[in-house]
Amino acid sequence: MAAKQGTEFEIFSKELYEELLGQHDIKNLKVQHNVSLKGATGQDHQIDVYWEFVLGGVTHKVAVECKDYKSAVSVGRIRDFSAALDDIGGIKGIFLTKVG
Repeated sequence: MAAKQGTEFEIFSKELYEELLGQHDIKNLKVQHNVSLKGATGQDHQIDVYWEFVLGGVTHKVAVECKDYKSAVSVGRIRDFSAALDDIGGIKGIFLTKVG
């Protein structure tokens, strides 16, 4: 059975970030697909693509939300992602779409 189109987009995005970030010779780079991160509220947040590395003693954490929609993403989806980032804390976010 073929993977859902959204999952294919997520995996493509993960591979893209691995390639882009890998060009910078970062030794401790970790790029993952479909990660669960617990927020301060105790809520688990599903993250499509997550990457982190330590550089100069600073841990850089980034969550990527992937939407393979045929139309523009609603403001509500963006707010939901922003709220999840706030709950997780100490993380940057990228909202990746094909449309809008």
